[in-house]
Amino acid sequence: MFSGLAGAALLKVLEALFNAFGTSLNTWLEKQRNEQALKDLGRVTAERDQQTEAREATERELEAAQNAPQTVDDAIARLEEGSA
Repeated sequence: MFSGLAGAALLKVLEALFNAFGTSLNTWLEKQRNEQALKDLGRVTAERDQQTEAREATERELEAAQNAPQTVDDAIARLEEGSA
């Protein structure tokens, strides 16, 4: 079909086109991987924050239960001393 100089030139053009396409595809794939990594990082950060908040709420609840008066007499005594 093509021979000689025209064939060689066409092969060079095709090679350049395929190289450009490959580079573009690699760039796009890298961008997609980076975006997914950022999404994953955001998800993990949100999960960690949620777990921290839940743990802190549980700790506050346990501390409040531990510091709560155990009997009515304890409650009255705290009210009288002003620490309730």
